[in-house]
Amino acid sequence: MQSPKTAPQAGAVQGIIIALTAFLPILAIVSLAPAVPTLIQHFAHVPYVETLVPLMLTAPGLVIAVAGPCTGWMVDKFGRRKLLLNATLLYGICGTMPLWLHPLPLIFASRIGVGLAEAVVLTIANTMLLDYFDDKKRRFWLTVQGVIGPALAVIVLASSGYLTALRWNGAFVIYSVALLLFMAMYFWMFEPQKSPRQQQAAATQPFPWSRVLALSAVTFITAILYYVYTINGANAFHTLDKSSPQHIGLIMSLVSLAVPVGSLLFGLLTRYYSPERVIAITLVLIGCGMVIMGLSSTLLPMGAGSILQQMGAGMAINAMIYWVGSLIPPAFIGRAMGAWSGAFFAGMFVSPIIVGLMRMQADNDILTVFIMLGVVTVVLATALFLYTFSRHGRLLHRGKDASELQLAK
Repeated sequence: MQSPKTAPQAGAVQGIIIALTAFLPILAIVSLAPAVPTLIQHFAHVPYVETLVPLMLTAPGLVIAVAGPCTGWMVDKFGRRKLLLNATLLYGICGTMPLWLHPLPLIFASRIGVGLAEAVVLTIANTMLLDYFDDKKRRFWLTVQGVIGPALAVIVLASSGYLTALRWNGAFVIYSVALLLFMAMYFWMFEPQKSPRQQQAAATQPFPWSRVLALSAVTFITAILYYVYTINGANAFHTLDKSSPQHIGLIMSLVSLAVPVGSLLFGLLTRYYSPERVIAITLVLIGCGMVIMGLSSTLLPMGAGSILQQMGAGMAINAMIYWVGSLIPPAFIGRAMGAWSGAFFAGMFVSPIIVGLMRMQADNDILTVFIMLGVVTVVLATALFLYTFSRHGRLLHRGKDASELQLAK
């Protein structure tokens, strides 16, 4: 093992690669969104194509939800760098397969491969961010991720539309970006070195099941609430008088500018508040935004509520990753991030189902659903904030081990 003086040190290059790698799961959805109508038209002869093609967008997320915890175990067992390289290469190969594999079943199978690769890439990217950098630099690079993500999404959306206009499967060219990332990783990413103390902890300390389960539960619920606006925001705007798809698209694109503002706000708040309180503030913004939207009948309050919600959304993922890094010992961070990834994408999958069931009970009134889930979000934020004042909460934040928590009972 290299000594601390000779071991490689992470810097800006590694931070940028991790930030770009963390965008790959978003790219898997965003890159195909403009291509959905064209793909449905191209495969019009295939039964149930109207269902199968949209499922191609969400199938990778479901795979991450199932495979995430397993990938976390692999990361802690076999290391980071080799798995990251193999998974990124698999992502690029499976992502570009529809350029030469044209039958819809084979394209769908390639999307499952993309999901498996994403599960590993997402877990390792977040794990290596926590491995490479100390607390201050973690906050910086998480903020960078949150700021460049929306910008990259705009570029990918525009590129996807242009490529789809050239050819029905042109959008899949975008996945070749992963092959360029693979080359960058090969030359500049290195295996994080474990200290003797971390190795001893991994061998002797019990896995912090209670913390990981608590993190997973909060993440699952937060993801359900996080995706309410993402999936149903346009439906909420559609309830306004004289609304049109053009107006809705323009307003939502302008409102989305609040996402990078939320990421910058995350970087500011983490200087003064604990990770738990930052998450509580995040949920307050999301919940209040949804309540305001649900009570709105005109454009101005609907837009104001959307801005609040999007600011919270810009903080949410960064705040949760930061929370995991502050709460879980380094020896177990891979498995913890795997559990986090699985819980987050499981929440994404369940969110539209819950909203759909609630709409049925509310006579198909999406605004009532926004109010109800907004209130739930604010209640969850209040409970989490109050918990930080309890003795258990203070011990948990200071990183005490399970035995000290047990003594506090």
